[in-house]
Amino acid sequence: MNKKTNYLGLIALLIISQTIIGYSQSGAPEEWKQFRGPERSGISTETLPPLDWTQSQPELIWKKEIGSGFSELVISEGVVYTMISEQIDSVSGFEYVVAFDENTGNEIWKTKVDSIYIDADGWGNGPRSTPAIDENNIYSFSSFGKLSANSKKDGTAIWQADFIKDFGGPIPRWGFASSPLIIDNKIIMEVGGNDSKTFAAFNKNNGEVIWASGEGPASHDSPLLVTIDGQQQIIFANGRTLYSYNTEGDTLWTYNMPFGGATAIPVLIESNKLFVSAVRNPGFFIVEVIDNKASELLTGSSMKNDFSSCCYYDGNIYGFHVAALRCISAETGEVKWTKRGYGKGSLIIVDDKLIVLSDKGKLVVIDTNPDIYTEIGYIQAITGKSWTAPSYTNGKVFVRNLTEMASYKFK
Repeated sequence: MNKKTNYLGLIALLIISQTIIGYSQSGAPEEWKQFRGPERSGISTETLPPLDWTQSQPELIWKKEIGSGFSELVISEGVVYTMISEQIDSVSGFEYVVAFDENTGNEIWKTKVDSIYIDADGWGNGPRSTPAIDENNIYSFSSFGKLSANSKKDGTAIWQADFIKDFGGPIPRWGFASSPLIIDNKIIMEVGGNDSKTFAAFNKNNGEVIWASGEGPASHDSPLLVTIDGQQQIIFANGRTLYSYNTEGDTLWTYNMPFGGATAIPVLIESNKLFVSAVRNPGFFIVEVIDNKASELLTGSSMKNDFSSCCYYDGNIYGFHVAALRCISAETGEVKWTKRGYGKGSLIIVDDKLIVLSDKGKLVVIDTNPDIYTEIGYIQAITGKSWTAPSYTNGKVFVRNLTEMASYKFK
């Protein structure tokens, strides 16, 4: 009896050990709960399995037709959330926040949040903003400026703020696009209202305005939370000004940018530098922030972001220079390599690999080696206009085009 007990105990110990080893090798699952992931940097700390696409390509878990929109897919506790729209006729329809099962892609619930935005230029109808989720709720922002809080469980509406009605600012061309940022009990937004209400913090429990500040209309950019010199700072690139606020709404510093109209979100470099890029000349600049003062370190034209944001990794910046994938030095702006053929795509970084989605739905894995472009493999993940960046969690990559989404497992 003792020998049998010891034997079973040894087997159990081995199983536990292998589970722990496998878990440590694969990396702890990291939920993708907001625009551009955990730190809004486009970077996941999960570990990829060894990738040999000559032996095994990524496995399609599911693929699903959905209503039109450009919102990223956010994932938490086995559920995929996003925003879509459905058209009734050529001029009307609705925008929704929707929840899907992570394993099957089946719809769990769908809640209407606003009327549909019809793009007069033909780029694509529906929502532009990516929702953010916390322990209980999902916070979404419609193209016509309605900030909504809904229950994650069943989509029940909790509160809604109407930026046009409440703040009086104009609708940006191509609709509102800024993605909500959650900080403690606050939802931080670019409002674009009148009377010093360009930026605002809302109580996430009831939607009441906690603070509002700034002058100017809303842009298509999203706020970034960084910590510099031990202080949390909310960064906005609006108009021709780079702003920094503390979480209580006090202005920490401002910087006059050499261009306006930045759509790509600012990127934190190391501990106290910020990279901002746009399609206009000079293309990008980097500032260093010391004692709440921003000073220019570098400007250049080697990286001009359109709507796709860059990622910083190990001294280099990876992103789309208009319609070319490019790596540049974060210190000098020198072009390290350029690869065409992906159009105006998007990218994230997982375990020192670029996960790139072309604007026609090709999913490509590329080494972050700055010395040479090294492609590991690719698949045609989806087809059609793919302007939404991938998401990654639990060993799976989630991709979306204008009207379809899919999940793939790396093996």
